[in-house]
Amino acid sequence: MTIERPVCVLMAALGGQGGGVLVDWLVQAARIDGFMAQATSIPGVAQRTGATTYYFEVYPQRDLPARPVFSIFPASGAIDLMVSFEPMEAARALSGGYISQDTKVITARERIYSTFEKIKPGDGITPLAPVFDALNAIAGSLTIVEMAKAARNAGCHPNAVMFGAMAASEILPMKLESCRAAISQSGVAVKSNLAGFDAGMALRIAPADASEVPLAEFDVVPAAFASSVAALPEAVQPLAGHAAAQLLDYQDASYVELYLNRLRNIVALDNEEQDYRLSLEVARRLAAWMTFEDVVRVAQLKTRPGRLKRIRNELGISNDAPLLVDDYLKPGREELQGILPRAMGKWIPATKMGQTSPGIALKMNTSGPFGWAMMRLLSSLKSKRPRSARFEREQAMINQWLLAVSTATDEDYQLACKLAELAVWARGYGDTRNRGFDQLTKLLEDSQNRIQNDIKAYAEAVLTSLESACSELER
Repeated sequence: MTIERPVCVLMAALGGQGGGVLVDWLVQAARIDGFMAQATSIPGVAQRTGATTYYFEVYPQRDLPARPVFSIFPASGAIDLMVSFEPMEAARALSGGYISQDTKVITARERIYSTFEKIKPGDGITPLAPVFDALNAIAGSLTIVEMAKAARNAGCHPNAVMFGAMAASEILPMKLESCRAAISQSGVAVKSNLAGFDAGMALRIAPADASEVPLAEFDVVPAAFASSVAALPEAVQPLAGHAAAQLLDYQDASYVELYLNRLRNIVALDNEEQDYRLSLEVARRLAAWMTFEDVVRVAQLKTRPGRLKRIRNELGISNDAPLLVDDYLKPGREELQGILPRAMGKWIPATKMGQTSPGIALKMNTSGPFGWAMMRLLSSLKSKRPRSARFEREQAMINQWLLAVSTATDEDYQLACKLAELAVWARGYGDTRNRGFDQLTKLLEDSQNRIQNDIKAYAEAVLTSLESACSELER
């Protein structure tokens, strides 16, 4: 008897999660078991506007009388297993009609926020509960797994964990031994990937509760600032501790103290009756603003220990394989001027009215000694950053912003929260950041008198600015 159709699997993974390697494992496992299989992929779009989708078909029968004809793309209503490395990609598959009562769905719980979610002022995160409710209602079964957490514990990439969950789903015809053999034969991070495979099988057996609300994962507060953070209201502590860790990595201990002092001033004006909503908003916005991206930060990130190892893991290549990493940079006048003291920055010629600086196009091999050394040299300027023109400009605007927030708190708590949200204008670089600072200057200049003399008109101006920020970001 010939089976009429193959087992059809649709997968959605984001960049760096190892979806391509997972597909290779599936095909190899099918071959080991003597099954005919085929896999195709459709590349996604950059900036998290879509995942790369992988489609896998396998005939669960050996010695077929004729070579089967495989499809190169999924068909609506014909998917047996839908695997999503990001829950919103499962929602995308659902909206595309790929999920039905005959489809089992395995999805990660952890979010990787889309561009649309991140550009919204305030909280633009799409809630997961409606997504899980819809999947539960339409899919044959839904399993939600803590993929990223299991991968961290196993010391592997998420693809190995998801492979284990798929193998335990009872949808794939391949034997577990064949799946493990496929990982071993790849020859890349075999030990950790096998550990991840076993962890994924355990997750499939004991799935996470769909009703649980995923919590944000915060960095551990540095020991030197543990007591300072503990003195803050309990609701603010996780975010403040996370910010302290980020700021310590970005600059130094004194910079963390500056952040905590600024935050304490806001907390002193806030109260528990308001659930410290203002303090939380300022804690988040202030940390993001104080870690503004500059040339020094870019160099620091590109010379981090383990960066090349991470790239090798993402590409699925061994440590002894040749690797060339070229980074393309184009620092303009403002980027160069920003790392110099204000007096020295004047030496750089200004652009003419109506013209934009094209920047200096650079191609640097950061996997080689010269390119890496150049980046390290730039990174070493971190200690000089507080004396740079860019740093002075950013801190001056931050102080104006915090003054406006503090002044408004006693008069109108809601206005203070909206003023805290105004930090959304401190985004991007070059012309984008300049336009944002122009907006901030218009609103924050003489803010004390404007709040005291005509708070209603000032509040309307703030709301209009926030709406403008939102509409500009969505264009």
